[in-house]
Amino acid sequence: SYPTQRDRIEALKVEYEMKSTELARARATVADLPRFEAEYEQLHERWSLAAELLPTDRQVAALLRKITLAAQQTGVEFVVFRPSGPQSEQYYTELPLQLTVNGGYHQVGSFMAELANLRRIITVSNVKLRANTGNDASFTTVAEFTASAYSLNTTPAVPDAKKGDTNARKAS
Repeated sequence: SYPTQRDRIEALKVEYEMKSTELARARATVADLPRFEAEYEQLHERWSLAAELLPTDRQVAALLRKITLAAQQTGVEFVVFRPSGPQSEQYYTELPLQLTVNGGYHQVGSFMAELANLRRIITVSNVKLRANTGNDASFTTVAEFTASAYSLNTTPAVPDAKKGDTNARKAS
């Protein structure tokens, strides 16, 4: 009976070591609970602040006012300021603006930097710079670009494939 008991004792020792390791991990996790709760609170606060970067409503009037103010502060002049229709994606809506501005080279660069530094997420794409051939010597550069602001969709759109599936099910 000694060899049988020895094997059983060895199996129990292995099981004891595994359970001890699991218990130590559980105790360490419980000890870290206040730290995890503090991290959760910080992440929650950061998420609340991030809501300003990607608001749920479009706020087009406020966005246009901020862009106009940035243009005035940097000394550029609008030639074209054309909001395009919103383009909805599954989780966000893009609000593109076609802009053309006149100004000095550094003024145009400062204006684009101001757009990038706004609290709300705005991307600039399709940038075309050219020399201004007008009579005003202070406006040496013309910049044409698309500035896109984004808003969060609170009710994500259902992908078209799923809509097709439901229509096919209704038909059958």
